[in-house]
Amino acid sequence: MEERNKMKKWKVALIGCGSIADNTYLPRIKDIPEADMVAVCDIIPERAKDYAEKFNVPAWYTSIDELLEKCDFEILMNTTSIPAHHEINMKALKAGKHLYSQKPVGLTVAEVTEQIEAAKAAGVKYAASPIHMLRDDIRFAKKLIEDGCIGEIMKVHTNVCHGGPEYFQYRTADPTWFHRPGSGALYDMGVHGLTMTTGILGPAKAVGCMAKISEPVRTVRSGTFDGMKIQADQLYDNYIITLDYGDRAMAVVESGFCQKDSKAPQMEIFGTKGTISLANDWSMNPMDSLEVYLDAPERGIRGWLKPMEWDIPACEMNFFQCKVVQDLIYAIEEDRPVGLPPEHARHVVDIMCTIPEAIETKSIVPLHTTF
Repeated sequence: MEERNKMKKWKVALIGCGSIADNTYLPRIKDIPEADMVAVCDIIPERAKDYAEKFNVPAWYTSIDELLEKCDFEILMNTTSIPAHHEINMKALKAGKHLYSQKPVGLTVAEVTEQIEAAKAAGVKYAASPIHMLRDDIRFAKKLIEDGCIGEIMKVHTNVCHGGPEYFQYRTADPTWFHRPGSGALYDMGVHGLTMTTGILGPAKAVGCMAKISEPVRTVRSGTFDGMKIQADQLYDNYIITLDYGDRAMAVVESGFCQKDSKAPQMEIFGTKGTISLANDWSMNPMDSLEVYLDAPERGIRGWLKPMEWDIPACEMNFFQCKVVQDLIYAIEEDRPVGLPPEHARHVVDIMCTIPEAIETKSIVPLHTTF
């Protein structure tokens, strides 16, 4: 730890001054001792200036080109809107910047592959959101599975939904873009459940899906555009996705913008000897959010249990989203793989890009990638 504390501070820039930058990343970057936030960037100058002042960031810019030309930084955090990710990611990678990108990192398998190849060519590290496989509760669940706690996995059920970006989040920007081509419930929410599920079970073999437009007119419920009506009839907002894992295992992922709230577990993992259930409370602390059902007749046990303390260093616990930057920095310094590899993100994009065919043909459609 003493050696770690002597390491350099890495110069970090953030592009995309929206709600997730405001409430998730910029307030917590100060808690990453290895990171120094040197600039923010947004295509709306007033917003970039306001965020720089609010979070005491020394410089602000209005385009990725200006940022790359004028700012001395080493790591880019891309928190722009979904359609902008690929172009910005490619410019940053080709400029030799290490990168953390919000999800999905691209809209097609070809785009993500291009980014992966660009990172390799530039010799930089690239971490791809979503962040779930770094969460304490999911890492603990994976350890329990690897230790054989619940036997062979037969099924995973994941439920990652909310009532829509206009419903549950305070926003100063118009949220209509979430309901337009290039975004939508699948890319905004489905990516979470698919990442969690494939992170547990590995690459899927095929995908099926049923989807509906369940709420074609939506009302903004807070923020600058409170009360505004949104025509949301261009994209599906309600998905039930099935993943095929061969002879004995499968998964169901429920996702979309059609759950105002839910008490259902965020994820349940069903094995031949028991079940792991992760609560839908986003605490991410395995001692709070994770329960295990164990069927162990040899021990006289059949019922729900709380796990014992997880014996790992305190510095590796207490996950919050900005720790993805710390993992990226450690990967750079130790020359090891990142905890959020873009190859995993590419497989999730493969699933999302194959889902329209599964919906149209009402069939199970083979996938094309692995990780």
